[in-house]
Amino acid sequence: MINAALVLEGGSLRSLYTAGVLDVLMENGIEFACVIGVSAGALCGANYIARHIGNSAKINILHSNDSNFFGIRQFLLKGSIFNFDYLFYKPIKELYPYNEEKFMNSKQRFLIGATDCVTGKAVYFEKHNYSELVIALKASSSIPFFCKPVKIDDLICLDGGVADPIGINKAFSEGFDKVVAVLTRHAGHRKQPPSGLNNILLKMYNKKYPELIATMKNRYKKYNSLIDEINVLENEGKILVLRPSREVKIKRLERDARKLTDMYFLGRDDAGRMLNKIYDYINWLYRRDNEI
Repeated sequence: MINAALVLEGGSLRSLYTAGVLDVLMENGIEFACVIGVSAGALCGANYIARHIGNSAKINILHSNDSNFFGIRQFLLKGSIFNFDYLFYKPIKELYPYNEEKFMNSKQRFLIGATDCVTGKAVYFEKHNYSELVIALKASSSIPFFCKPVKIDDLICLDGGVADPIGINKAFSEGFDKVVAVLTRHAGHRKQPPSGLNNILLKMYNKKYPELIATMKNRYKKYNSLIDEINVLENEGKILVLRPSREVKIKRLERDARKLTDMYFLGRDDAGRMLNKIYDYINWLYRRDNEI
């Protein structure tokens, strides 16, 4: 196991890129001591911890047109655009059994980021059984406006990507001086200020969670600042970054299985091309840790 942190950005169905990267890591036996994920990145991380090669891709591609999984129908029926019970229990879990024993016995730390609705700040959860894992993943993956907030450990939480979209600083605060980050946007991408529609939706939230709204309004600034920080750290050789080598236009709730498959194989291809760099990076860590 490599004494380094693996940080996984969210991005809804753009996470097919992350799924491709993680499958290549698993196929090559590359294990990180700590995995930090938010939203869809955390969902992929859960399969990585349990060593389920291909599961993230199969679930999201083969069920991309399953209205029982996600979509407007689910939002109208249950108030959340994703049917998490369908994903975490029946029938998805029956079709793709989750290795709970492997997850619970893993020596890897798994930190799942969410956003505290009251404070508007990032919170991280570290859970060690399947039922607790599911609640944390729900909290981390619940998109504002489109999903209900989730109560976890006496907190009311939503999408982890709101407060801390890329957990590199969390990795450093946990004592890891080397980080591998998997991003789901191509180089040069920048977020824009909230649109007119988003501003209207934000005003609807304002009375109940004013701190959350403030965080959401400034989300684009936080994201762009993190990207700038990541670029500097990458250029200095302090972190290793895997990101899409070309732009793939995928909607948040993409149903085109061809686009999703393309995103997955782009992740696999990019990870394959980066494999020697990954080996160099983690082998240096391995030698250093064993010389101390």
